[in-house]
Amino acid sequence: MNLKGIVCASFIALSAIMCTGCNSSGGSILEKAPDINVPFSSSVKIQAGELEFEGEIKRRAAGIWDMTVTAPDTLKGLSVMYDDGSGVKAVLDDISLEVPVESIKESAVFPLIFKAIDCAASSGTLSFTETEDGRVCSGEFSGGAYILKLDPKTSAITGIEIPNEEISGEFTGFAVIEEEIPVPEDTEDLTDGSEST
Repeated sequence: MNLKGIVCASFIALSAIMCTGCNSSGGSILEKAPDINVPFSSSVKIQAGELEFEGEIKRRAAGIWDMTVTAPDTLKGLSVMYDDGSGVKAVLDDISLEVPVESIKESAVFPLIFKAIDCAASSGTLSFTETEDGRVCSGEFSGGAYILKLDPKTSAITGIEIPNEEISGEFTGFAVIEEEIPVPEDTEDLTDGSEST
């Protein structure tokens, strides 16, 4: 398969991936719930049905995320910029794809993960169950139920599950980003077609 064919196949796979209120529930409330409503970066491995992805993600702010895919090879180098107010922009080599927020599929893998974490982060006081593997928080958002796993000592996010969509993710190298991250200008204007000067 030539390069053009590989890129076309990659974007077909992307469109399948790409082409919402909160309620916390379960567990005992900690005296001081961890604050996960922060910008952070992390490596992630995602399983969505039979699909597997690896990459690096950044939560710039609530509803604003970046992800760079590192595996599989067919999507390696794919950069995804997500803004829940405007949509998704995906770039691979010299090809870009923009999906306005109203056209994003309800079952889109990356937006579901981003929304679930944003939901948990914005809920204020989280309810947890202590397990042998750490703290587990469960709740509901527009995409269904979610289960969030946190390290018991650092409160770093270590995993996520969205059972009704058969999505699970493993987070490693979680790090809070102390400095403010500027939001890319082209992420803000995905639907209006305007150009910054």
